[in-house]
Amino acid sequence: MMQETFPGNENSRLRSGEISAGDLAEAVLEFYIEGEDDLIGLLAYALYERQKRDFVVSHRKRNAGRSPNEAEIAAVTSNYLSADLRNTLRDRASQILSSYAETYVEAMEPQIQLVATNSEALRQVRDIEKSVKKRAGFWRQVRVGFTITLLLIVLFATLTIAAVFFRSDIVDAWNALMVPTTLRT
Repeated sequence: MMQETFPGNENSRLRSGEISAGDLAEAVLEFYIEGEDDLIGLLAYALYERQKRDFVVSHRKRNAGRSPNEAEIAAVTSNYLSADLRNTLRDRASQILSSYAETYVEAMEPQIQLVATNSEALRQVRDIEKSVKKRAGFWRQVRVGFTITLLLIVLFATLTIAAVFFRSDIVDAWNALMVPTTLRT
């Protein structure tokens, strides 16, 4: 893909000034990252940068502290413009992200479970609260009070009619109480 952009010997083109090391580095960046939100591409590019840094450190150790020149860095950089190496680094980046995600989820699992449990408990409390409010509303209480009063009146009326009809002692006692009060007036 990018090989078509930089065909042939990059070292000779770098020495002639046609391609700078910065152009190659920018080409690698564009080659690895597919879009703004391409986290795998960004991590793959970071892996490339780390390997390039490792090359520079290794070169200094092998060459008595001398840093690699632009042509040497360009040669290493151009190797990273192959589709195989790009796919390898992107696969490695994907594995790193997956591993990180698994570790994060494992670490957060107790908290996730607690939040889920609290959410369920909160939902149940809200359902109970709604049910209580529905049952304890003002007009519902008025209806209940009215119904109970009506039932008590019917009950007392029934008891009174039954007592009168069966000539109960209660009616006699009541009549006995009422006679003295009516005589006084």
